[in-house]
Amino acid sequence: MKRTNTFALAPTKTQHERLLEIADACARLWNELNYRRRQSFFKGEINWESRDLYDKYKGTIGSATAQQVQRKNNEAWRSFFALLRLKAEGKLPPHVQKVRPPRYWKNRETGERKLLILVRCDCYRLEAGALKLPKKLKVKWKGQP
Repeated sequence: MKRTNTFALAPTKTQHERLLEIADACARLWNELNYRRRQSFFKGEINWESRDLYDKYKGTIGSATAQQVQRKNNEAWRSFFALLRLKAEGKLPPHVQKVRPPRYWKNRETGERKLLILVRCDCYRLEAGALKLPKKLKVKWKGQP
């Protein structure tokens, strides 16, 4: 069973800018991975190679976060292929109307990227009302974790 912790943060202006930078880089990494895989899929193959993108973004978002984004993208594509197999076998669940490749992280109405940060469970800490993140970010949070 996986657990998701969601926090309402109260960052300073500098921290807010840094968080936006990290979230934007995460979205760019996801979208570049997705673009590469979509293009290779529509050519009749699938390209799982992503080391160059990992190297490109690990300095900005950290290696663990880059790995998490890659893992999440891999999981989305494996799920897509599993649904394609089920569709071919005629065993597609009734709630699934159409099988589509994973989407890009963007708002379809505005065209702006969705800003998400995926943090591995061993890469954050809650200490004295603050969330400690990689890249020396210590952001205060509000409410219950």
